[in-house]
Amino acid sequence: MESILAEFDGKVFVPCEPVPLPVGTKVLVSRVWPPGIQTPEQKAEWEALKKQIESTEPYFPTVDDAMRYSRKRP
Repeated sequence: MESILAEFDGKVFVPCEPVPLPVGTKVLVSRVWPPGIQTPEQKAEWEALKKQIESTEPYFPTVDDAMRYSRKRP
């Protein structure tokens, strides 16, 4: 997953540096505190979530399996 550091100006999120995406590209914005800004509790919560994600087996063993499922083909 690629990360883009952005700042909220009260209306929109503004990237802190140029973003190599075409105009109109939709992205999912998740709120994660950048390193150094997190409280110790937030950091512990993030580390626990990260550990859980890393220890979970993927639902589909391969990308091809995921694509077949999404297209509903055998």
